Amino acid sequence: MYKVIFADDEPFALEGIRLMMEWEDLGFEIVGMCENGEEALAWIEACKPDLVVTDIRMPVIDGLELIERVQKAGSDPVFIIVSGYNDFEYARSALRYGVKHYLLKPALDREWDAIIQLVIQELQHREQQKVRNDLVANRLVPTMLAQILRGEISATDENVGEILDPLKLGDQGWRYIHFEWLVGTEQELDARYFLSQQAHPIDLFGNQEGLVMPSIPDIKEWAQHVYEDLRQRGIECCLSIGPRVDSLRHIADSYTGALEASVHHFFHVSGGPLDYETIHHKQISYDLNAVPIVDDIHIAIEALQEKRVGELIKQMFLMLSANKTAREVVHLLVIRIVLKSAAVMREMGIDSEALPRVRDFLRREHRSLKEVEESLQVYIQQYLSQLKQHKDKFSGHPLRVIERYIQEHYRETLTIRDIGERFFMNPVYLGQAFMKRCGVGIIEYIHDLRIHEAKRKLYESDETIRVIAEQIGYANYHHFLKEFEKRVSDKPAVYRQLSKA
Repeated sequence: MYKVIFADDEPFALEGIRLMMEWEDLGFEIVGMCENGEEALAWIEACKPDLVVTDIRMPVIDGLELIERVQKAGSDPVFIIVSGYNDFEYARSALRYGVKHYLLKPALDREWDAIIQLVIQELQHREQQKVRNDLVANRLVPTMLAQILRGEISATDENVGEILDPLKLGDQGWRYIHFEWLVGTEQELDARYFLSQQAHPIDLFGNQEGLVMPSIPDIKEWAQHVYEDLRQRGIECCLSIGPRVDSLRHIADSYTGALEASVHHFFHVSGGPLDYETIHHKQISYDLNAVPIVDDIHIAIEALQEKRVGELIKQMFLMLSANKTAREVVHLLVIRIVLKSAAVMREMGIDSEALPRVRDFLRREHRSLKEVEESLQVYIQQYLSQLKQHKDKFSGHPLRVIERYIQEHYRETLTIRDIGERFFMNPVYLGQAFMKRCGVGIIEYIHDLRIHEAKRKLYESDETIRVIAEQIGYANYHHFLKEFEKRVSDKPAVYRQLSKA
């Protein structure tokens, strides 16, 4: 049924209009009979009629002002103007507001019949146009929104506005809901999740999808229901709710907010819904505050202090959680621990690839901070177990320990006597045994380490050659020059120039 309102300051005229036609048989419901323009304006705002039949001359607000104010308010009913003969020229000015239907009092039945048929045709045309527009919008809107979010088109384009602006929801606004699938294969949103909410599914990149939907009051409860339904079907995902925006033209702002919220899933064991509006104030940290603890973990690992290693790792992850340390920084710190352990194993002659899950650990996509901690604890336990087995197996070979000691202290003043006393070995026997094991004497081995480090510093830094010599353990600069030229066949300055050419 179409809704119709009558407005005329003469009660007999109002009643005449009501009786002039069989309104209900023609598909009209009379929702208001008003005796002045002000009353008619209030009814129009409240009832949103399809047709308004109004007199021109009325107290408070006349018919012409009524039409103007209704259209400025955003309503667009069909108007029929009914006026006396003397008001004809006055009524013609309504044409500039698009009014096409005019009746002169007293109107005949056939005139009413003709004009109502025209009105019915116009209302039917409007309905058909709305259906066509809705069909076009249902096809175009999701594609257009996806293109906006992918940066393929601009939300300020005129063509975009023609499609999106009519979808304004008043004060309700819109939100973007972000889905990130956590399984190996891409998933597809079930239509029942968005059809009931008049939402638009958005196909984005890879394992990501989204919904653009009205900002309903219980959106968090709705999102939780969807999340739990997906989990019951065996589908794992992280679900994030973007902030509310007034217009679909600004949906990129909600999308950006949803992505910001999604970062916080790393600090939750469950992936289920996080709302930007309740979590965005919790800033993600990119500070490296945990580096000192990482160094302590390295020391405890090399000392095979299993209990202390576990406690330090737990302490580190408590700090990372409290600081909301970014996923990238967490992985950087953890990989530093893993790679350091692999380097220690290589130094000890152990094949680091033999350690279980080294590559798997580095390649694994951890869902949460808790998963990273659990995975690292398991890895370190396996590492310490294998390291203990190796040290037990080769406990009768102290020369390996001495070699590592020299590698760590070659910048200091070392003599064979000092090393022998430290490891309770006869200096002569130590020198012979070391030569037999490494193919070079201890002093020459120390010089080799120092010159190797000098070459690295000459290439990577701009420090003076004399400073570099002191840093690697040479108190006598000329002694350094002699040992360098002996091994490199060039002076340090020439080597630096050639290496950087």
